[in-house]
Amino acid sequence: MITEKVYKVELLDGKVPSTIYETRQEALRAHRGNIAKLIEVLPKQTKKKIEPTSDQLAIVISARSNEDLDISKDCGYAVMYNCPKRDKIYEGMRYLEVSDEYVLEATITKLEKYEKGAHHHWKGPGYRPDKVWKWALFHKNGKIISRKSAENKYNNSLKGTQGGISYIKL
Repeated sequence: MITEKVYKVELLDGKVPSTIYETRQEALRAHRGNIAKLIEVLPKQTKKKIEPTSDQLAIVISARSNEDLDISKDCGYAVMYNCPKRDKIYEGMRYLEVSDEYVLEATITKLEKYEKGAHHHWKGPGYRPDKVWKWALFHKNGKIISRKSAENKYNNSLKGTQGGISYIKL
């Protein structure tokens, strides 16, 4: 299971206020230039460690363009409107980002709330300009392969679902 991180700040005078911030930008805005360092904190409800399920799953992010796959591979994360189920995803899980012709195959490292300043590689949504990205899913060891070879490898047609996030058994 991937846990969501929140942030505290250590001020220049060495004090650590008890205020917890959901994003790095929120913490920086609140203390403007008076920050010695940001401290990542796990919320209390997420401190329990849950082992990955015995059924090996892969997350499938569908309805992407070939350009989206290139951006995702280059910057190491993809952005989305919907949040993957936190109890289903975990660090090291297989990650498949699918376009009509290609598939980005990678391994998940973490999930973060989307921040416009921190996740600047992705411009605003094109086909839904009234909406804003909500989540950034980080991955590593990404490689782009043809969709046909991915369908054969995973024995699945990699069809998308409403909302763009689905899971397949390996």
